[in-house]
Amino acid sequence: MRRFKWSLQPVLDVKVQQESAMRMELVRLSRDIAAVHRNIFYRQASLREVLADLAGRDVDKRLPEQQEFMRRSAVEEAQLDRLREELKALKDRRSEMTIALSEIRSARETLEKLREEAAMEHTRAAIKQDQKKLDESSHLIVARELMERWIGTAD
Repeated sequence: MRRFKWSLQPVLDVKVQQESAMRMELVRLSRDIAAVHRNIFYRQASLREVLADLAGRDVDKRLPEQQEFMRRSAVEEAQLDRLREELKALKDRRSEMTIALSEIRSARETLEKLREEAAMEHTRAAIKQDQKKLDESSHLIVARELMERWIGTAD
């Protein structure tokens, strides 16, 4: 039986590589999203901590420090806004990549089904060809035996 060779195998190989690369990129994006989340959480916790510290002080000392905190918190809020925008962009990118990954996965699965069907058809054709050879051999043997009998009875 000759070996099965599928003409679309290079296309399937490319799809498998694309899917693998896309998965790695999604993992990287997820790590980046987690890092931005941690950064936002850290900054918010820091602001809450400073506010709690200010709340525990006397009014005389608190007012000047509270004014300084308000100036610095505006800068910190701008940083938080920038981080939130970055987080949104990363999440949007992850959503796009998830859709692209599902399309690639679907294409890969379709190609794998086509390959499996082609392999089964190849196997069926090979079995049919083997059976045809066996049938021809059987016919030759029977014909030879009949001819020998006919020749043997003609003498």
